[in-house]
Amino acid sequence: MGREKLAMSEDELDVFLGEERVLRMATIDEDGWPAVVPVWFVWHDETFWIWNLDRAARTERLEAGDTHVSVVVDGGVEYQELRGVHARVTYRFVGDHDTPVEVRRLFGRKYFGIEEPVDHVDDHTWMELTPTVIRSWDFRKVM
Repeated sequence: MGREKLAMSEDELDVFLGEERVLRMATIDEDGWPAVVPVWFVWHDETFWIWNLDRAARTERLEAGDTHVSVVVDGGVEYQELRGVHARVTYRFVGDHDTPVEVRRLFGRKYFGIEEPVDHVDDHTWMELTPTVIRSWDFRKVM
């Protein structure tokens, strides 16, 4: 079965990324090694949004612009349930006032069970991760 037959449609991708709670973000550390960390995210208008912790080791690398970034979101336990998304992304830091209200609302609903947009927090900055290449798989389509 070819890769295209396992790929999720746009609607399937939106549902999957709306449900999953952990995105693994990979950067390259100062020694040239992959540094992969789990982060909370929302998917909005074909873009990943994370609320980045400013004191995280990755932040300095990202601010300096000296790293590539890839992300993975996956789910399922048994082989026939496995689904996921891998993307190469461009990124930018976004101020609270420039972050769409809907992103902040989706984040509040998904992680804090509130209907209001999350408020500004001094030690976090929003990041917009825009896919340049995105691939998905859904092994449930094999069955």
